[in-house]
Amino acid sequence: MATNTDRYALGPTLDDVLAAEHAGFVSIDDGHGFLYGFENQMEGLGYRRVDEAPCNCPDKGGHGHLPECRWFRDWPTS
Repeated sequence: MATNTDRYALGPTLDDVLAAEHAGFVSIDDGHGFLYGFENQMEGLGYRRVDEAPCNCPDKGGHGHLPECRWFRDWPTS
């Protein structure tokens, strides 16, 4: 059954996640934390973290959440 948010569930591609992870590791080398670089890269790719969105981890957060969890494009603002 489709939900109203299914059409907005445009999560990051594998290439986008890999680019963001690389940016996170470069960020560590630059003296910042991993998430600083990861989040800046994701935002630069047009994604934003949506706290109210459902978990999009493969195991639904059963073993913790991945850095790319709840990052989407075109999520409704209202």
